[in-house]
Parts: sequence; C-alpha cells; structure tokens
Amino acid sequence: MKLKDYLELPGNSATKLANDLKVAVSTITRVAKGEAVPSHRLITDIAEHTNGAVMPNDFFDLQVRGRRDGERAAA
Repeated sequence: MKLKDYLELPGNSATKLANDLKVAVSTITRVAKGEAVPSHRLITDIAEHTNGAVMPNDFFDLQVRGRRDGERAAA
C-alpha cells in the first residue's frame, strides 16, 4: 500500500504519523506525494509503524523493461 493511501484510511493522518515517528509533518506529506525520497531509516520506521501495511517496495515504482515474458538476460 502506498503511504498516501495509508494516510487516507480512517484514524490515520500525516500529523499523527509524523508525531509518532518524530519527524516533520512536511516530511511525511512530501514523501506521500512523491516529492521527496525517504531515507532508509524513515522507510524502515514507516514499515514498522504501519505493521507492514506500507512496505519498503511501496516507495518505488520500478518496472523492468526490455525483456519479454520468458526471455533471459544475455550472459
């Protein structure tokens, strides 16, 4: 789940998460909007605080290009 989606769930807010993690509210809102890349520590803290609802890979939109299904990489 993306951080933005987590913050929209009832009972969650950027202010509450920021206070719980002892970071600025602006840090949480910028990360949620994709305007800032969180540190390794913040990613880990968010994953732990959300009980895994927001996982480290949820911060990255990675796509592998250039290969088709079943195609192997050149050696």
